[in-house]
Amino acid sequence: MSDYNFLMESRLSPEQFAVVGLFSRLAAEQGLNLYLAGGAVRDLTYGQQVVRDLDFIVEGPIQRLLRSLPQADAKKPAHPYSGIAPPTLEYQEVNERLGSAELLFSSGVRAELAMCRAEFYARPGQRPEVSGATVFEDLKRRDFAINAMAVSLHPNSRGLLLDPTNGAGDIERHEIRALHSRSFLDDPLRIYRLLRLGMRLDFKPDERTERWLDIAWEEEAWQNLDQDQQSRELAAILHEDHPGRILKMLADRKILGGLDKKLASGRLNYDQFARIRSVMQSAPSADPFLLNFHCLVAKLGGGHEQRLAKRLIGEAKAIKLALGLERDAKKLERLLSSSKASLPSHVYTLLSPQPQPLLFFLLAFTKRAKVQNRIKNFLFKFPQIQARLPRAELQGLGVKPGPEFERIIARIFVLQLDGKLKSPPQLTKQLRDLAGIKEPPPPPPAPPAAKKKKEAPPEPPVAGRKGRKGADAAAAHASAKPGKEAVAAHAPSVPVAPPAQRAGKPAVGAKPKTAAVPPPKPAKPIAKVEPAKPAPAAKEHRAAKPAAKTRKPKKPARKAAKKSKK
Repeated sequence: MSDYNFLMESRLSPEQFAVVGLFSRLAAEQGLNLYLAGGAVRDLTYGQQVVRDLDFIVEGPIQRLLRSLPQADAKKPAHPYSGIAPPTLEYQEVNERLGSAELLFSSGVRAELAMCRAEFYARPGQRPEVSGATVFEDLKRRDFAINAMAVSLHPNSRGLLLDPTNGAGDIERHEIRALHSRSFLDDPLRIYRLLRLGMRLDFKPDERTERWLDIAWEEEAWQNLDQDQQSRELAAILHEDHPGRILKMLADRKILGGLDKKLASGRLNYDQFARIRSVMQSAPSADPFLLNFHCLVAKLGGGHEQRLAKRLIGEAKAIKLALGLERDAKKLERLLSSSKASLPSHVYTLLSPQPQPLLFFLLAFTKRAKVQNRIKNFLFKFPQIQARLPRAELQGLGVKPGPEFERIIARIFVLQLDGKLKSPPQLTKQLRDLAGIKEPPPPPPAPPAAKKKKEAPPEPPVAGRKGRKGADAAAAHASAKPGKEAVAAHAPSVPVAPPAQRAGKPAVGAKPKTAAVPPPKPAKPIAKVEPAKPAPAAKEHRAAKPAAKTRKPKKPARKAAKKSKK
């Protein structure tokens, strides 16, 4: 089974998820059972990447929730650099008979809030009698099984799927199944809904539903729609991804007149719908409703434009925007082509207050590449720069969030747009300057490294205290050691005793004698060996320490030597 908590968090847009969280919190505070139902659950189950319908149902009257919704405050607009603002209610249209309300939030999210109800049709095609009901009764009275699912938003059961008619199985089979035999006769609007959903989802009606649809078609039940039903279905078509294809299908089936007779007798520009579709693919979360409405009424007279605008849009501000799209787009195109938009920050200043439908309309129908590039940068490149603003770094410098914090961030954003901050050190320096924080003092210079003295070669080991004279002589002889060739030429033919033995000294490791023995008379050398000139590398040994002076033998030893000579 799908994890609907994860699906809501990952598939809904951040603005839609904020609206879901708002309704969940308010319903929990008032002890009401709230559910997300209808098209939103169907699209989440089917795996749609974009969910446009947010339908909430509540067990009980909706007035308590409507009164607790935060209202939009025109005096305090959301700051453009503060991220996603909390959703506030901008517009609502309440249907007292059905106990439902169409809502528009400041973030652009549209939603429907309705009470759980049961319906009874006294005569086919007429408005039903409505009464309060439980959530399961509400789901069973709906049009198709794929729309008869709900997800609980109560804190104790959040994410629980309610599917009494097995709509999830129909979604897996790609089928649309009506819930009872008189479904299309009781509510002929379901004929248009089946065709529209079948084209969007590429679903087909099952065998029984196909048979019930043929019966309603023979009786021309589609002609029994009232004006409110016509308006709701036309608005739903204009919210689709391919409204031109759906309208053309209805015109080919000769049932477009059931929604509006003037549309059926007129000509629609289907190419404009295709251009709007290609532009809106780059922004799947944006709503193409007003742009599609302009394409719908482009070739109608002014009176019919006003009539359909009141029926389909309703809100005065949105009506003014939809009817003035072409005029406002020409003015904005001239501004974007002038020197007033030479810098990216100028483009941002010009386009920030403009409504999003106007920007997409100009992007779809302008022929100037410069204007298209500047609008694309504003819609797709500038938000990426805005998302990477150094808020955490500014807080790390000690600046607390507030008006001054937002002023610094706004200035950094402008400098980054114009390419004046290209490296992290520049960014940090600019943050300090704007916050009035002095630069930290530079670290003290490191002390100069002392020059290493040439180390003298290690002295050879000395064999005891009495053998220092032989060791010193060996060190002096090593410093003036001749080359290998000279030694080979003048080497004596007889073995030479070690210096220590020739001097009458004990060898290394031998135990010294207790009595002092006078040294024997040294033998004359067989051949006088001239020492070779020192090699160049021997210069390094000149800096070696001089050999330690040998101690003079004591006087008694000298007298003993003289006596031995005599």
